[in-house]
Amino acid sequence: MWKNWRIWAAVLIAFAIGQLDPIGEIYWKVAEWKLPQIKVESLSKPSPFEGIPHQKWIGETEHAFAVNDINPVAPVHFLVVPKHRYTSILETPPDVVSEMVQLGLKLVRERGVADSGFRIVINTNPQGSQTVYHLHMHFIGGRQMRDKG
Repeated sequence: MWKNWRIWAAVLIAFAIGQLDPIGEIYWKVAEWKLPQIKVESLSKPSPFEGIPHQKWIGETEHAFAVNDINPVAPVHFLVVPKHRYTSILETPPDVVSEMVQLGLKLVRERGVADSGFRIVINTNPQGSQTVYHLHMHFIGGRQMRDKG
């Protein structure tokens, strides 16, 4: 078993630095078949963003608002959400998308990650891993981003 110690060492290193996530891989393999059903269920319910109190907003424009992510994956992680429910970026008017991006850019500058770098993530439809069908943009920064997050 230990004859291939280099392979085991590479696997351990990949796991330690976050490039190997076997639990996450298994979760997404199992979840893949359920994502279309998640879309149906999400669309049949009120948007979870509609109930966020105004005092939790960290920024606002005429058509959008921003809130801190409740499960942050980095020191800076907030969402920009249109006030009107559009299910995805595919149906959102370009001027609203632009306004959302501009609000996010203003906030990354204020939070000091504009120069060091950040990521914008928009999940769209089942194969894009969308689970909440109210468009929202994740702005993530404050640490080194990797291929998988």
